[in-house]
Amino acid sequence: MNSPTLKPILRRLLGVLILLAAASAARAADSSYVRLLPNDGNNVYPAAGLLRQWPAEGPKELWRTNIGEGKSAVLEAGGRAFTATQTDGKQWALCLDPATGKTLWKTMLVTNGNHHNVTGPVTTPVIDGDRVYYIPYQNDHGDIYKICCPVFCLRASDGAAVWSGGTNFVATEASTPLIVGQTLYISACSRDCVLVAVDKMTGQILWKSAEPADAGHPAVYGAGSSLTYQVVEGIPQIIISVYRNDNMGVNAQTGEILWHWKLPTPVSAGLVSTPVAVGSRVFMSAFQTPSSWGICLDMQVKDGKIEAVTRTQSDKLQCNAYHTVSIVDGAVFGFGLGDTQESLQCTDLETGALLWEQAGPDWTRKNNLTVADGLIFALTKKDELVMAEANKTGYKELGRVNPGIKLGIQQQPTVFNGRLYLRGNDTVVCYQVAAPPAK
Repeated sequence: MNSPTLKPILRRLLGVLILLAAASAARAADSSYVRLLPNDGNNVYPAAGLLRQWPAEGPKELWRTNIGEGKSAVLEAGGRAFTATQTDGKQWALCLDPATGKTLWKTMLVTNGNHHNVTGPVTTPVIDGDRVYYIPYQNDHGDIYKICCPVFCLRASDGAAVWSGGTNFVATEASTPLIVGQTLYISACSRDCVLVAVDKMTGQILWKSAEPADAGHPAVYGAGSSLTYQVVEGIPQIIISVYRNDNMGVNAQTGEILWHWKLPTPVSAGLVSTPVAVGSRVFMSAFQTPSSWGICLDMQVKDGKIEAVTRTQSDKLQCNAYHTVSIVDGAVFGFGLGDTQESLQCTDLETGALLWEQAGPDWTRKNNLTVADGLIFALTKKDELVMAEANKTGYKELGRVNPGIKLGIQQQPTVFNGRLYLRGNDTVVCYQVAAPPAK
């Protein structure tokens, strides 16, 4: 049993068992754990039965409400919709009735406002059963390079505090935490703690990971891209992007750094598009002048260590500033630079080749979209919502509507229970994008 030839087989078998266990746990938690992006980062919503055709005036609008300023997306779970907002110079956790938009509860998080890159809170909450995790924005006396965002665990039913972290650990801005089992992983903001794992029930610290590498700036903190979870040959890892030009993989059980991968060009405000894990591959995007690239990495295990190896790279294809790519059946949907104009693109994950693009004045590398039930829901430069087919053969538009709100830096649309939510600068619009349930 100690034969060296058996070790790779046993390691692969262990990896399969871990993946099966993780999949089983994910299925069991589908109804209670909701995140802006799934743990693998892939921007695809598990919807079904969505309409393939809209009336000329667009889908049925269920409601719209001015909730205040911010970029936190709207998530729905357990008959409630959750987001964060800024009103009266303060940042708040907000719970809405998904059917009407009526406020169910509103809990103050911090007494200061956020006027960093945008106005209001940016980080989207994470829902886990009867708990919701919020991260408002704060820094150290106005120093944008000393981010110190507190973390709040609230009760989903009424917004009451369960626990909070702000003295023993602080989070970075915009990066959505993730949960695996009983552990909450949070992108943090100092060289000696760039990633922290805590007990999701109590907030007790389990471990911290430092960033010993040169990330291209004296200040070190987690970038705005969200955390990604991946298992490679039995090794569970958290992928974190570090301001300004480093990505790293961290063992999800121990906090040990498994690999570093330096960005080909530094991203001025840090990576915003979240790395997406598909099998043993990781796809990443960036567009912040002068950076413009889409890259696919292979995660290879050698002697029990993970090595990140570049598989494909382009300075034109899938160069997303804010959008996290949506990958369906080996097709990657996002935005990039065409031969003459910026465009909505579909590329091949395996080869990196362009399958099709829709160029024109509607699109920019700063647009956003999501995919659900074989459909693309994309936002244009004119702040319109476009529905199109998510296929490999070509662009086919199915519907378009102008919601009449300012989107600013676009947050991706979210889709839950036949409802599509658009978060504007200060207003949420909710559309019915599936046939209403039979009475």
